[in-house]
Order: sequence, then structure tokens, then C-alpha cells
Amino acid sequence: MGRSAGDPGIVGKTVNLKLRSRIGYVDLVHELAQDLARGARFAKPAALNIGLAVREAFINAIKHGNNMNDEKLVEVNFEQNAEHFRVRVRDEGPGFDWTKTADPRADENLFLSSGRGIFFMKHFVDHVAFQCSRGKGTEVVLEKRLEMAKGHDRGNGELKGRKG
Repeated sequence: MGRSAGDPGIVGKTVNLKLRSRIGYVDLVHELAQDLARGARFAKPAALNIGLAVREAFINAIKHGNNMNDEKLVEVNFEQNAEHFRVRVRDEGPGFDWTKTADPRADENLFLSSGRGIFFMKHFVDHVAFQCSRGKGTEVVLEKRLEMAKGHDRGNGELKGRKG
């Protein structure tokens, strides 16, 4: 625990994990994300959405980033301050261009068994960003504003109508 750089009176919280690329850790990461979101005072449906977004990012890091190589690590960093709840998921893979991912809503993709992770992430949190370094992995940043945690109109379990 440390103080937020923006406001010395606000205490920030961080939790950092480094895990081998094993699918067996997916539920652990999901549950931790959901529990930390509840601790940040998000309603249960919003906390579930955050947990699902982190789950998708973690699975993508294992499967697509690290190619299921359990010698490679996935880092998951949870941060909370007065403004936001942020999660960073970083793999050790070759990096990728997320703008070239197929739209899961396109007719030719509707019945595919995969390809919806990024779509879900974008609809479950307020902001999703990708930072890629060729040969040095990809970092997915998921962010949810805390003022939404205090409001009662967000996190009602519905997908938000958002472009992207």
C-alpha cells in the first residue's frame, strides 16, 4: 500500500501477481479481480463484469501471448486510487496488432467458438488499451472509474452499447 501520487491524502492499493501460463490459474485470477472490485465498492454485477474482463485478458495472455508455454509468465497488476480501478495483464509473447482482430458480430464470425474476448473486455469496463512491443509481449490495461462504483445506475449486468 502506498499513497497516490496525485493526492498525498488518498491511499492507493496495489496487488501484483506473477503467474506461470497455466489455465488452472484462470479462476484464481477471476475471483481475485472480482473480490478486489467488491472491496472497491463496486456492486456485485459490476464486480462480476470486471472479473470477466480480467479473466478474458488473462486467458488471452496465456493462449495467444505465451502460446500455452508454462515457462513464460503472465503479470497481473491491480491498482486502485480515488479515481479508478485499473488492471494490467502482461504476457511475454511476440506482441500482436489488436486492431486486426475480427469483429465477432460479423455474420461469418457469429458461430465461431472463440474471438469474443476483446469485445467482452471493451463492454465490461470503461476503458481498454493495448500496449505492444514486438518480441516483448502485450500489456492489456482495463480501467473502471470509481465514481461508477458509488452510482446505482451502473453495473446492472447489461452490456453497454459502446462502439469498438
